[in-house]
Amino acid sequence: MGIGNMSVGLGFSKLENLPNLESLPPKHGGDLAYWQRRVGNEALNWLDLSSACNREPWPIPEIAPELWMDLPDQANLLEEAERYFGRRPNAIGAGSQHIIEALPPMLIATNALTPNLTKHTVFVPRIGYQEHAFAWKKWGFEITYYDALEDLLDQKWAVAVVIQPNNPTGEVASAEVLSLLIAHAEQLGANIVVDEAFVDACPELSLLDTLKGELLSESLFVLRSVGKFFGLAGARVGFAFCADKWQTPLKNLLGPWPVATPSLHLVALAFADKDWQSSALQRLKVRQAAFEERVMPKFNTIFDSQDRASNPLFVTWFLESEAHAKQVFDMLHQVGVHTRLGEGWIRVALPALNEMDALNSALIRLLKTAGGRELA
Repeated sequence: MGIGNMSVGLGFSKLENLPNLESLPPKHGGDLAYWQRRVGNEALNWLDLSSACNREPWPIPEIAPELWMDLPDQANLLEEAERYFGRRPNAIGAGSQHIIEALPPMLIATNALTPNLTKHTVFVPRIGYQEHAFAWKKWGFEITYYDALEDLLDQKWAVAVVIQPNNPTGEVASAEVLSLLIAHAEQLGANIVVDEAFVDACPELSLLDTLKGELLSESLFVLRSVGKFFGLAGARVGFAFCADKWQTPLKNLLGPWPVATPSLHLVALAFADKDWQSSALQRLKVRQAAFEERVMPKFNTIFDSQDRASNPLFVTWFLESEAHAKQVFDMLHQVGVHTRLGEGWIRVALPALNEMDALNSALIRLLKTAGGRELA
């Protein structure tokens, strides 16, 4: 089959271009290994607050050797996930990132895009997880950035992405606005993707909880992950919740064994560990209180900003300029603190309780230096 025929067969004729696989991917937090290669030995002992994953993760037990020999079987994890989420997942992927990658080609291949939605516009948050925009853009969709979610209610779009709560802004969409957006998507023949990767630390915000007992709209996809609250980013396990009509095409795109057997086993155990989940939620509150009392005032001084957004797993400061943010980011490296640098913002993961003293001491050292006094 030639490229031309293949493009028609997959639905690419609806888009202006074939997928662009040469684009440079976005940068991420959790990139300490990169800095260790770049800086050398002095970075080996940095306090890594660049990733917003839980710094007090679910404790990993010993893994039976046979788990490395058996082909993956998702049945047990699906049962535990249904108990944990209150709804059975429609698909399991190698992290929610795997599902983010699968949604654009799935909607194209199933001819699910309404023809009158010209240019196939995808709305994404102006500040947020950049892989959403990157995934849709690769497949030829036109990306439009929004600042206020309510603005989408009088716009036409093929797909709208909501990050609930947003990383790194901490913004939260109300259940009322989300309900209106879903209804608007249904009227448009469009789709809405709600990324709840950070919602486990504030479960009352979950759309799955709001819609408990209801069938999900054919316009809606909800994504969940175990990387943040559980601190199991390396397990690479994510979940999709959607209408049943999408289950088969989505599973076919993800493939038969998207997640390794040990990861399936560990996440099933984590979902079953209700005592740890309850303790972890309480522990987050204790850590937040300690951070706000002991550490936050020093960051306010160093960043010369109290314009910040808080989440149970991170705090993001918004600084006066990209240049100032880069300057402070580099100075924090001088005292062994690695954070997440954005375009005019710096995100700091909530430290473990036993990391608080080291962080506090490092910030005091920075404030005592000539550069730190200048920042102050």
